[in-house]
Amino acid sequence: MTGDQGPANLGDVIHAGSVIQPGHDATRTRNITLLLATSVAIIMTGFGIIMPVFARRLGEFGSGVEALGLMTTAFALATFVAAPFMGALADRIGRRPLILLSLISFAVVNVGFLFARSTGEFTMLRVVEGLLTAGLMPAAMGIVADIAPEDQRAQKTGIVTAGMGLGIVFGPVLGGVLYDAWGFGAPFIASAALATLAFLFALVMVPETRPAAVRRREAMRLRRTSTSSGPSENGRWAFLPRPRYVFGTLLLLDFVIVFEYTFVEPQMIFYFYEQLQWTTIQFGLVIAATGVAIVVSQALLSQISDRIGRKPVVIMGALLFTALPGALAFVTWYPMMLMLAAVAGLGLGLMLPALNAFYLDITQAQHRGRVQGVKASSASLGGVFGPLVLAGITSLIAPQGVFLAAGAILVATIAICLIGLREPDRTPHGEEAKGWQRSADRSSLA
Repeated sequence: MTGDQGPANLGDVIHAGSVIQPGHDATRTRNITLLLATSVAIIMTGFGIIMPVFARRLGEFGSGVEALGLMTTAFALATFVAAPFMGALADRIGRRPLILLSLISFAVVNVGFLFARSTGEFTMLRVVEGLLTAGLMPAAMGIVADIAPEDQRAQKTGIVTAGMGLGIVFGPVLGGVLYDAWGFGAPFIASAALATLAFLFALVMVPETRPAAVRRREAMRLRRTSTSSGPSENGRWAFLPRPRYVFGTLLLLDFVIVFEYTFVEPQMIFYFYEQLQWTTIQFGLVIAATGVAIVVSQALLSQISDRIGRKPVVIMGALLFTALPGALAFVTWYPMMLMLAAVAGLGLGLMLPALNAFYLDITQAQHRGRVQGVKASSASLGGVFGPLVLAGITSLIAPQGVFLAAGAILVATIAICLIGLREPDRTPHGEEAKGWQRSADRSSLA
């Protein structure tokens, strides 16, 4: 019982009260996943609540679209900078502290918005918010990877991201209702209250899946590996998954997904209102159709890539997602627009769980938080460049040209994914998921 297999064998023969039964593994994994999804849904509802209010509040300060764009870019840049560091911290000190920090920071910043009296103060608070909440999703995805068997990763990540989608879909509606009924302060108070509720919920219910025993054992194994391996395996970038071209392709896809949204959405709003003469309600229904399709497909279909593989589901989802720029470029009949928006949402809902699980499949356990931070950073960079590129070309081409450009970028990215994505071999069912439980049980007996 020496070497890397020692800890796993010990987990099978300890004190009877510490043996992890397969049924208990599945039940505990499901419960933790649902608790995590609930926490994410609560915090993202709070995030969505305040989104409709920013533009109106900045208008009261005499600012306009440029200030809103600057504030959005500042938040994305802050997340881009902080996410890799927060992800690495989640690997070093555990997932749970980063989740709790993100939740309570979001609550405090929302209270701060109540006292902001200028556009500059709003922007600075958004920067602080981006810095302190950047660890939420890397840590959450790290927990899913720690507890879920490899053949259930997409299903479990889909449940968590479906919770996130619910908040994004329904939060803005609730924020608009609160603003119309009680004014500027109500959405921020409600958002802070929801964040506090999510913090308390996570504090009591969400466990640490990388206890100190696990982190110590992995640190010792990493030191042994570093001592015996050549220089090429060490260094600053040793944590990056291999093959690097597969990891780079995944990062490119994450970047493009967010870029597409932030590149298309501002133009889409003006196109709907000014050229198609559609109402605010019609625009909202298109967004809702996309969002509901994303949530439903993530909740019900996310396990498909666990069965047939990540790459085909990622490609299929990306192809379906091209329905959105295609519809914007060529469709003017509203019912067809609604249907194609739902098709695009279905594609995105299929793609995201498979994409998240793909990252987890190729990442070593001790580096998952850090890699998820790099992933979040790549997505944030897409959020920075999307509006900037749109601002640079919007005066040069018609709206349909913007939508066609978005479609062309997406198709080119799909072609790169066809060439650059390669799936790793699967590990035996449940082995990694049991490891954190065994380590936690050994720690409690020590």
